[in-house]
Formats: sequence, structure tokens, C-alpha cells
Amino acid sequence: MHMLDPYAAMGPSEHSDQKEEIVLRFLPRVKFYAHKYAFGLPPELDVEDLVSAGIIGLLEAVNRFDPSMNTTLSTFADFRIRGAIIDEVRSMQWASKDVKKKIEDVRKAYDEIEKEKHASASDEEVAERLNISMGELHKILSTVNTVRMVRLEDLGINREGESIDILECISAEGSKDMLEELGLKELQSALGKAIDELPEKERLIMTLYYYEELNMKEIGKVLNVSESRVCQLHGKALIKLRGKMDESRA
Repeated sequence: MHMLDPYAAMGPSEHSDQKEEIVLRFLPRVKFYAHKYAFGLPPELDVEDLVSAGIIGLLEAVNRFDPSMNTTLSTFADFRIRGAIIDEVRSMQWASKDVKKKIEDVRKAYDEIEKEKHASASDEEVAERLNISMGELHKILSTVNTVRMVRLEDLGINREGESIDILECISAEGSKDMLEELGLKELQSALGKAIDELPEKERLIMTLYYYEELNMKEIGKVLNVSESRVCQLHGKALIKLRGKMDESRA
């Protein structure tokens, strides 16, 4: 696919002015996503680092945008900004094999208990089954937020040059067009169904975070719980969604 170079017919001065105009236009969205994904940052990162990553993602979006795509520059840039920021966070919080195994053990425990009792599993039940403390379980659930849980690759979809978590694009403004370009409309529908099957509080958190675009702190105020508890519940929802998506393609 031929990618449009918006600067091809411009001189150096016009090129610079156009870049500055685009950055200023999208800077509020860059800052919005930087603050949204700033929870639980490692010491090596701060919000300004995420803003810088988002600007780089924005400029890459402009260079890669093709007007023949079934989407707008605004939607495409929004998608790339968010992806660049998330990648920056995850690059500093890479999960070891040991952490990934613990996450998978927790996922299996929730799944097994819920199938046995035909109801939602409590944190206490999962911790008891895994013979770990509640503190350890909550630590694992918080870690989930920085691990790609619903990747295209894991769902048997291969997009060369793309490393996409489906959750990254379900809430983007104009995401319908973006998902159509990526061939993910059916996957979005399956994910929506999986979200609807979550317990009420977890479903509400997913809705507020991905669709209403509230950050963890704001969701905590809505639910009258701490930001860290929202992070844990969000992690639990992601674990369950991964299990449901795996089942849907089995």
C-alpha cells in the first residue's frame, strides 16, 4: 500500500510549519492518553515521557497515513498515539516468564472456580486455591494491566508489522472505521459480548475506562474505591476476557 507523505511537495520551512501545526492540533489527545495510562508507572518513566512517546506516534501516523484507507487522519493518529504510549509503558514493565505464568495460573483458577459454582469467583477463593496471600493475588492482578491480554497474534490473526491489543482500539473515536480497515469488526463484536458477561462492577470499570475514557483515579471516585483497587479489578476483568476470547475461538 502506498503511504501518503504529506510533506512531499513542501519546502523545508513549510514542512516544519506543518509538523508544528499537526502537533499542536493533536497535543490535547496526546496529553489525555499520557495521563490515562500513567497509573503504576515505574520510576524510570513519568507523564512527560509518555507525552514524548505519543508525539512520536503522532508523527509516524502522519507519515504512514494513506487517504485510500477507510478512516480519517484524526482516527488513525488517535490510534497510533495511544499505541505508542502503551508500548512505551510496556517496554519498561516487561513481564517475565514467571510473572506470565502467575497470571495464567490466576486466570485458570478464576475460570475453574466459576465453572464449578456457576457464579463469579471471589478473590478469597482464588487465593486459597493457589495457596497465595490476598496481597500476592492483588499484586498479580495489578501487573496484568501492563501485559497485552488480547493480542491479534494470540487470536490467530497475523498483521505484518502490527502488534495490536484489540482493547487498544475498541474505544478510539471513529474506531468503527479503524476496525474495519484492520478487519476486526467481528472480533470487536465478540469482545463486546465477552465484556457484557463480566460481573457488574468489572463490566462497569471496562465501560468507564475504555468507552467513557475515564482514568483509574476518576473511576475510583465513581465507585468510591481506591485507585489501586480499580487497577486490580481492571486486571481481573482483563484476565477473564482473555479466557472468554480463548473459549470463543476454540
